[in-house]
Amino acid sequence: MISHLLVFFDNFINNFLQKNVNIMPIRLVKSIAFVYPSAVIRKLYLKRLGFILGENSFASPGMNFTPNDDFSPSVIIGKNVSIGPNVTFLPNSRPNNSEILQNNDYVKNNLIRTKATIHIEDDVWIGAGSIIMPGVTVKRGSIIGSGAVVLRDTEEFCIYAGVPARKIRDIKK
Repeated sequence: MISHLLVFFDNFINNFLQKNVNIMPIRLVKSIAFVYPSAVIRKLYLKRLGFILGENSFASPGMNFTPNDDFSPSVIIGKNVSIGPNVTFLPNSRPNNSEILQNNDYVKNNLIRTKATIHIEDDVWIGAGSIIMPGVTVKRGSIIGSGAVVLRDTEEFCIYAGVPARKIRDIKK
């Protein structure tokens, strides 16, 4: 009897979350997007924040990203992409709390990146704990090693690893 009640309650919550994604407060949307156990629900809530996951792509729990202030698309993921746990996507980066740094000419012209959309093409595998920086495109068939920090666009069908990430091998197509 209790198991039937729990299944009913679980289905009720999932249905409620699917139907009400567009009216949820943003703080709740962020929490659900990053930690909810159902990948289907997480995908809906990530989309509301501007993180677009393509068909048959999966983001492991613990994945994180910094959405644009207006929640416009900031990370666009292709089809058949595997994103390991604790991967971070940074489509924008700025020293939010330092007026001195925000107004420094070098920092303004070379380091601050706002609304620099990250693109992950089809059939990419991103290892656990990797960081993808603003404006990067990870090309089709690339593999990003665990813990890598990707600062620049990758080539197709290559393996990248390290800090900063460097190409370590071509993969035969």
